[in-house]
Parts: sequence; C-alpha cells; structure tokens
Amino acid sequence: MNLVQIRNEKAKTEARLQALQEKLKALNEKETEMENSEILRTVRALQLRPSELDALLKRLKQNPFQNLEDVNEWIPESELEDNED
Repeated sequence: MNLVQIRNEKAKTEARLQALQEKLKALNEKETEMENSEILRTVRALQLRPSELDALLKRLKQNPFQNLEDVNEWIPESELEDNED
C-alpha cells in the first residue's frame, strides 16, 4: 500500500466515523426523547397534581421501599390501550 492509498483509506474511514458519530448522537437524542415521553405518560397515569407528585417523589427518595397505598395504581400504557377497545 502506498502513501496515496493510505491517505485515501484514512479519508474514507474518517468520513464513515463522522457519519457514525452523527448517527449515534441522533440515536441518543431519540432515546432521551422517548424516555421523557415514557416518564410523562407514567406521571399522567398516576393522575396526581404537581404538589402530590412532588410529595410522592420526596417520599420515594427518602424511603423507596415504603408502601404507597394512597397512590393510584399505575396501569401500563399497553393495557390502557387494550381496555379502550
């Protein structure tokens, strides 16, 4: 392999690497967006006012294994969609 071939291969590899880095960044952003959407759906499913949600989160942070009988039961979104039909 001569110097020109090495430089050409290097340029191609750098271009592929740049494309993969851009794709990875886009996938990370999409992952974060979907996680945030799932968090919002879960919070909405609990049907709590903001003050109640804040109190719940504080309680969970202090004692995550405490029994939470006064909180609405969470129903997964997939089950909610099945019940609507």
